[in-house]
Amino acid sequence: MQLCLHWIRLSVLIALVVPMICFAQATGDREVQLESTRTSGGTLFDALGLSRPEFGGLRLSAFVVGSFSYNSRLQLVPEFAGAAPALADPGSTNFRFDTFGLRVAKTFAPWLSASASFEVENHRDRHSHGFDPEFGCPGTGLCIERFGAEEAETEVNLDLFQVTAIAPLGNGVAFSFGRFDVPFGFERHDAPLLLTATTSEVFRYGRPQRMTGGQVGYTFTPWLDASMWVVNRWESETTHDDFNDNNNAKSLGGRIGFTPFARQELLNFGIGTFFGPEQTDNNSNQRWVIDFDATWSPLPRLLVAGELVYGREANVTMRQRGIPIAAPATTQYVTWWGLYVLAHYEFLDWLGGTFRYGYFDDEDGGRTGVAQHLQSWTFVPTVHLSRLIPNLRPTGATYPRSRLPIDWVDLKIEYRLNHSNRTVFSNAPPAVDILEASKTSHEVQLQVVVNF
Repeated sequence: MQLCLHWIRLSVLIALVVPMICFAQATGDREVQLESTRTSGGTLFDALGLSRPEFGGLRLSAFVVGSFSYNSRLQLVPEFAGAAPALADPGSTNFRFDTFGLRVAKTFAPWLSASASFEVENHRDRHSHGFDPEFGCPGTGLCIERFGAEEAETEVNLDLFQVTAIAPLGNGVAFSFGRFDVPFGFERHDAPLLLTATTSEVFRYGRPQRMTGGQVGYTFTPWLDASMWVVNRWESETTHDDFNDNNNAKSLGGRIGFTPFARQELLNFGIGTFFGPEQTDNNSNQRWVIDFDATWSPLPRLLVAGELVYGREANVTMRQRGIPIAAPATTQYVTWWGLYVLAHYEFLDWLGGTFRYGYFDDEDGGRTGVAQHLQSWTFVPTVHLSRLIPNLRPTGATYPRSRLPIDWVDLKIEYRLNHSNRTVFSNAPPAVDILEASKTSHEVQLQVVVNF
């Protein structure tokens, strides 16, 4: 394991001295810019014969997300590990207005551009606390888990920000500063960039999702690119971390991407790493991951994607966990690994279908709070409502690392089966002893995504 860690550090050191490394991603791996269309299709305003929404040279775009949800049980996640989504109370249904996002962008010159976005997001996550009637946990009595009574929160979030300058060296060295999506894998935080209504276990628990700092990179050839970054910290929706740094050190990372087939049968794969001290006010305990990802379109209507992650962290402190996930308090090295495989097929012009299998092995309980093997099977028929409108041109934007177009209005109908080898799913109300739990839960969600 030490050899593996040394290999990671050596790889990043080599990346640091490569003279031309870039933020520009591989061909076909350009993050979706919902305000841009890159094709003659234009925006919805173009399709309606109206001028583009530009004010003072600023290009505007937006999206909204609403949903209807059902959960049979909620996942037990102790508070030190974050929380699990609770879109609806166990056994109940719930209508939600999930997110409103607005983005502005401006190109000042071919070598200088900037963009920024914010989100108004409503979320409700739930975690568990250990409870001992006399002493609390840890204590001298019996420790039992209880769900907290967290209410839904509506937050205004500074979502993404990017200023990019391209130096005229070779193919163009790009330097960027801001807040970015971590360019691993296929999945992203924002619903318009997802083929499913929920994210995988790997995305939620296994790797960072956002980062704030600087990036630099270079596209060597149409089939080879590399990027690296220096950022504040590991940002995760599991814990809703702030983007400000929480210690005196920085986190480093990078990704090398390969695109041997860049045309209709687009194939892209890459290897990345992210490491640094992530514990508050502690600069010595390192957390690191290695990430492998791939996307492939063997047929025009078919997209296959996958991601594999392996990670470790030193000296993670975990409180005593009570019934039904009993475990002693400990401070130790923790290891985890996981994967997901996703397939999407467009059956008709207005109907697509997605299947995703996810697996997460939290060997020591450092990421989910429970040492467990967590799996999920997700099925999502998607109705492209906007394609039913005659002569409405597409957005021109595509999902990450693919040529699959993003539509103006999508209805996702998701069923998700979750399973663990531990009893981590419960339908207990808040502040009630969880004496029994199940290894399985069911989720149903109808999600509407509208892009403007």
